[in-house]
Amino acid sequence: MLNRRLLRIKVMQAFYALRQSELSNRQLAVDTITETFQRDLNSMEEQNLQQLEGYRRLATVLFEEGLKAGKPSEEEDVPRKVLIAANQALVDYRNSLGKERQRVLQALIDDVRTLDNSYIRLLTLLLELAHVAQIDRERQYEDVDARPIAKESGLDSNRIIRALREHKPLEVEQIRRKIEWGEDFQMVRTIYNDILKEDDTYRAYCETAQHTADEDQQLVQHVLRSVLLKQEPAKSYFEEADLSWSENGEIVRSMAIKTLKSVQTADGLKLLALTEDWEEDRFFLETLYKKAIEKDDEYESLLADQLTNWDVERVAQLDKVILKLALAELLNFPNIPVKVTINEYIELAKVYSTPKSGKFVNGILDSLSEKLKTSGQLRKSGRGLLDNK
Repeated sequence: MLNRRLLRIKVMQAFYALRQSELSNRQLAVDTITETFQRDLNSMEEQNLQQLEGYRRLATVLFEEGLKAGKPSEEEDVPRKVLIAANQALVDYRNSLGKERQRVLQALIDDVRTLDNSYIRLLTLLLELAHVAQIDRERQYEDVDARPIAKESGLDSNRIIRALREHKPLEVEQIRRKIEWGEDFQMVRTIYNDILKEDDTYRAYCETAQHTADEDQQLVQHVLRSVLLKQEPAKSYFEEADLSWSENGEIVRSMAIKTLKSVQTADGLKLLALTEDWEEDRFFLETLYKKAIEKDDEYESLLADQLTNWDVERVAQLDKVILKLALAELLNFPNIPVKVTINEYIELAKVYSTPKSGKFVNGILDSLSEKLKTSGQLRKSGRGLLDNK
């Protein structure tokens, strides 16, 4: 399975993005009402601007009330045009909301699956870099002022690189995912000329013709860790190719290193699967996301009761997202221990929200979990019964 913290981060980001989209769509609905009651500049008839403004305000109020009630307004003592404008805005908003929720869910799933693409991209970048190294070793230097580099060996002659190059499944995955380096070949040359050729570890490696398998392994891992993942322009390349690279990068690095190490195992080189149980990971992602949306009003009420001395509307939006996701996990995943859930969301609050959010989330969830246990709403089974002390 994928690291659960990574999955929680992904759902948190998706849920927060959805909330921002809802605010935008809500404002769009209000703007549509405003446009409906704007002065008609093409009309030659006299228009009552004060009445139009009154209609706009009333339609906006009816729209907001419809949002809270969850259904269109049925007021009979308001002008028909006002009722139509308010209810049409509500219908359009709810339609866009349904589509947006599905779009964000699909984007969430796709975001997790792009980890595989980044993994294959990183391995094939090693091969492209080795190709440039081979070209450099075969050419004659014309610039006498250029800093020469030994040509006894190079990245291209490295046995780990050769194993990658000869591994058909990697070639198949590269083709299937349409990963090509033609348009970025200049970047690869820059990495080689400006970084790798000036790297002391690589220069020392090139001075010796023969290397042990361990030495080859150490060199390739050094290139991966210290050149491709830490320095420009490769660092920026991966950040632009994967907008979630700050979270995904560590997973991709770990997968790539395990793949390189597999060359020296008895079974030989083997590409890694992103997860051994994608269906279970997907279930966790989808359930957490959908339950947070489906039970949003219920969770809002639970938080409101808990925050009696707080203005719920003034609680940081991301803190509310974190708290609602924590409630969704506490109440819908009986096999996950309470303390595990609380600790995970405290960490998310510390890293992604305000400096005081960790303590705030801790206090709220500790108190809420006890109340939910007492009321019988929070029940755990299996591993979830562990106290994790």
